[in-house]
Amino acid sequence: MTGSCLCGAVSVTIEAQPEFINDCNCILCRKAGGAWGYFASSSVATTGNTVSFVRRDKVSPAVEIHSCETCATTTHFVLTESFKKQNEPVDQMGVNMRLFDPDELKGVEVRYPDGKEWTGEGSFGYRRSPLTISDGTPW
Repeated sequence: MTGSCLCGAVSVTIEAQPEFINDCNCILCRKAGGAWGYFASSSVATTGNTVSFVRRDKVSPAVEIHSCETCATTTHFVLTESFKKQNEPVDQMGVNMRLFDPDELKGVEVRYPDGKEWTGEGSFGYRRSPLTISDGTPW
């Protein structure tokens, strides 16, 4: 499956649908417009030029967000080196599933973590029940 940014300059190809999509309401996800599917980096290919952003208000930000340098559509994230050093080894990228046609995502569960209220400790709570993408499902 291949999705692209608004102007088409950046594309992201994944081998399969994600297990689920997180539509988080934390300040970063809301303002970046991300709805994340998670993948091993070896199963994602990106083409085109992106610019990256790492939060400066966090001592050890976890992710580096990438966006198209032309239209500014958020495309994906990679884990930062500081996050990798402080945590168990993990090979994970986030792909903004809003790049893909919803018809390609039928059957995928969308979860709604409450990142806005998350303290950074323990698991996320959820702000609403999950839904499964089907014909005409607004997510």
